[in-house]
Amino acid sequence: MFFTAALLLLLASDSALASTIDSPNVQTALNDGIRNLYDIEYEASRADFRRLIEAEPDNPLGYLFESAQIWWQSSAEYGLFKGTPTLQGLFEDDVENAIKKSKNLLKSKDKAVATDGHFVMGMALGTKGMWKILRWHWLDACFEGKKALGHLKATVKADPEYYDAYLGLGVFDYQAAHLPAVVKPVAIFCGARGNEKRGLERMRLAMEKGRYLSRQAAQYMASVYIIDQQDYARALTLIHGLRADYPESPYFKYLEAVIKFRLGDWSGSLAQVKEIFGLYRSDPERFQRKLLTFVCGLSGPECLGRHDVGLAAKWFHYAVESVKPDDPPEWATIVRLYRGHAADLLRKRKDAEADYRWVLDHADFHDARARARECLKAPCDKRRDLRYLRALSKGEPYRPEEDGRDEAAADDPDPEKK
Repeated sequence: MFFTAALLLLLASDSALASTIDSPNVQTALNDGIRNLYDIEYEASRADFRRLIEAEPDNPLGYLFESAQIWWQSSAEYGLFKGTPTLQGLFEDDVENAIKKSKNLLKSKDKAVATDGHFVMGMALGTKGMWKILRWHWLDACFEGKKALGHLKATVKADPEYYDAYLGLGVFDYQAAHLPAVVKPVAIFCGARGNEKRGLERMRLAMEKGRYLSRQAAQYMASVYIIDQQDYARALTLIHGLRADYPESPYFKYLEAVIKFRLGDWSGSLAQVKEIFGLYRSDPERFQRKLLTFVCGLSGPECLGRHDVGLAAKWFHYAVESVKPDDPPEWATIVRLYRGHAADLLRKRKDAEADYRWVLDHADFHDARARARECLKAPCDKRRDLRYLRALSKGEPYRPEEDGRDEAAADDPDPEKK
């Protein structure tokens, strides 16, 4: 995941390349696509990059950007590839097209063009390697990663100030240092020993000196601090800067809420979530399309795990107890409903039932009452909740009568391993 996140920093830049394959179409796609991505409007973001591909079919950037957008979405919406095979196919085609189109740049006698080719090829191969890891093809992933590393090293050899490539090299170092012990021998065989300290230093170098990526590199560093390092104070500083650049982004508002909660600033966290709710109070369907990202975006395969649910239960209890007379009635309904869901997941059925019954007697918000009725009939466990969230994310109707079927395979992040 880490290497591909670096690719997303390329995606998020104004133009990560010197100029050889930059164009007004690239700039428009990036500006629009990133704004929609951080607004958690995935289809709109993907459409922005698809327009670039249609306008410049021989430019590898369009394919690289679209593949990065799909991967980012798959990381945020756990189980995306399994539930949407056509999107998986598009992702695979994009990666292969980015590699194919980059080969034309590598043939150029112009040093700058060839250097850009090495960089794009390195990032595309890195993405292909991460896809191999997801499918448990460790040896293939190792070889793809080794080739990616070679292209990134060629980039900085040709231009030591190509700081975008230092980011890719740093992420590779960091990722290799955090591989599971079971695959360490394979990684060492391919020359990927990993170096966490060097990786962080290289990423910081890109963040501080990157020509185009200074603010966007902050997004990736913030994810490292939140998920891996648990250095929430540093993460909050970075998120504040990103919110200044994308003030309407619900994604960064949500990250700030999470970080403040982890730092013990409960009231500050509550204020951020209320701000998000206020954005979508008049458009609940748009709000609910984003719920899967809010719930699973930081936890991936551990989504709705007991630890995270326990923290959520404390947060929603605080939110319920903090409801004020002048709060919108829909707000009181939604925090009660979600507290009930958390209680159900923790197998505190009586507490869950009490919250569901409360919801039925108070102001509705979209399908809150319908959801409460269904969860009173039978506990809303992880499997049912994930089905519900996935349906919402696609804008599809949720059919609770289908909850009885076995969905163990749908919760497997590996689309091929059985």
